[in-house]
Amino acid sequence: MTYAAEPYAQFVDDLLMSLTGGVTRERFTFLPEAEPYRLSPQGTLVPSSLTVFGLVDGHYARFQAGRDFVLTNDFAVEWRAQGDGTKAPDAIWPDDASAFFANYDTVGVAAAVPLLNDRNPGSVTRLLAESFAREFAVLSRQLESVYQAGFLSTAGGRDLDQVVQLVGVTRRTRSFASGSVIFSCNAPATGDIAINAGTRLSTAQPPLVVFETTEDHTLRRGDLSVDVPIRATVSGPAGIVPARAIAVIHRPILGVAAVSNAQGTTLAGEDESDEGLRARASRALEGAGRATPGALLAALGALPAMREKFVRIEEDHQTRPGVVIVNVAAEMTAAGAARAVQQLEETRPAGVRVLHNIDAPPAVIASVPPNVREDPLAGPPSATVVEGLYQLVRVRALLLPSSPSLSGAERAALQAKGREAIKQLVADAGIGETLVYNRLVSTLMALDGVLDVAVELYAKPAVGATIGARRQNLSPPKTLRPKLSDEDLTVEIASEIVAFDVTVTIHLSDFAKATGDPADNLADARAEVAGLLQDRIGAVTAPIIPSALLAQLAPTVTYTVTTLSYTVQYLEAGLQVNEADPAITLGELERPWVRTLQTTVGSG
Repeated sequence: MTYAAEPYAQFVDDLLMSLTGGVTRERFTFLPEAEPYRLSPQGTLVPSSLTVFGLVDGHYARFQAGRDFVLTNDFAVEWRAQGDGTKAPDAIWPDDASAFFANYDTVGVAAAVPLLNDRNPGSVTRLLAESFAREFAVLSRQLESVYQAGFLSTAGGRDLDQVVQLVGVTRRTRSFASGSVIFSCNAPATGDIAINAGTRLSTAQPPLVVFETTEDHTLRRGDLSVDVPIRATVSGPAGIVPARAIAVIHRPILGVAAVSNAQGTTLAGEDESDEGLRARASRALEGAGRATPGALLAALGALPAMREKFVRIEEDHQTRPGVVIVNVAAEMTAAGAARAVQQLEETRPAGVRVLHNIDAPPAVIASVPPNVREDPLAGPPSATVVEGLYQLVRVRALLLPSSPSLSGAERAALQAKGREAIKQLVADAGIGETLVYNRLVSTLMALDGVLDVAVELYAKPAVGATIGARRQNLSPPKTLRPKLSDEDLTVEIASEIVAFDVTVTIHLSDFAKATGDPADNLADARAEVAGLLQDRIGAVTAPIIPSALLAQLAPTVTYTVTTLSYTVQYLEAGLQVNEADPAITLGELERPWVRTLQTTVGSG
């Protein structure tokens, strides 16, 4: 059951049509088995008066005749569809299984004769309809607020406080001390370390005070520390502790050596936000039960160095009832694997088998079936798989710097930024998550100092397999996570800029000479030619020669370019080509650049 407030205009139309003898709110349910949606007019239906409205994406909308539906000769509402029964490209349909309504007028001997018939603006009938409609609309909006107040995802403020009390959670107000702690490593992190919201910490010396992190944070690979906000679990002055008092992590995090608060906690914070309270209640709800996939996910997510996106839980009630398949793509020690299996056993519902791919000794938990290492329906592997957890990927990126002249240190810094951005994007991918090629390109384009990029992304082929497409999305098997090693990542800087100093002859047309100032027209033509050359020189099919560049400058109504010549210099090598108009074939790391443009004016 769902509820959405109806708009004021719809109430006006319903009341006005009902008062003047029309048929209002004839109800249908948008289900295939309910077709055809045939109207039942008492008389002859007036097609121009038909209005159809219902829910679209949870909100009321009015559908358009011709675009969304058509009225058949037997008075049925037929939704526009393609030949295969799917929605027409430009059509809008009601939400599945939702109710939609039809209003219309009828004429003829079987139709009721209305006592009121004036629908014009300013009439008494319309004034009454609009007055009542306003009250209906206000009440409808209030009922929608009442409906939303009953759900964790939509309730807010005091309503949310009452909802979360059902799972034993209360909002932490500013009376709960807050602050921040620093999670640190002894050496630069060798991989991303997830620090989940809700991680519990406490002071090292009595009286013990317990704190929780309030946000998800990640200690990035290569970093030594990360700052994370916290809030006390008890209210009042008891939550105020001095600097460096917090030093204990209740559940150790693999890779994190220590935690400490650089400053003391205070009561100067704000009340917990609706978003934070909603997230905390969701965690409590997922972890409290022992009969849902969410409970299994919460149990595994509480383990050190584990993130929810590293876990995929599947169940098929039709083909494999009573079986839950858990695939984990994360590196774990023997103790960690044993703990994960123990968590699954303690959390799984009674009578449900859990098949998993965690490499733990079978003797640890005898009731857990043997490991499921791979998809039984999958064919022979075509890509390299490591430890049954990861699919290795390869990335090769060529970055074109926005500056034509970079020092060696600047090129190295840009290369390092590119490598880190690519590694971070791949490391953030979850189990079975698709690596989106365009997202990788946009991530590199967002780096400071990058003008353009060329990227290759593909799965590292297994022995004897061929390399697939290199410039498209990469979707690993649903049981594996993408992984990128240093040896499979190549980032190069297109450091060799080939500078072209171009000279052209421009002939102004008779129209340009007779219209406006010739000097201004010539300046406009020069600016346009310069832009065209800079934009198109990189697309010229090798080799670059004067005629190929001249072909990029088509005549216009104001000017014509009749001659073109150039000289060439390799900036990085400091090489000036003495030959006039040399044919240039660019290497992979070379990029053309129109450095200067000189113009001469043709006579005649």
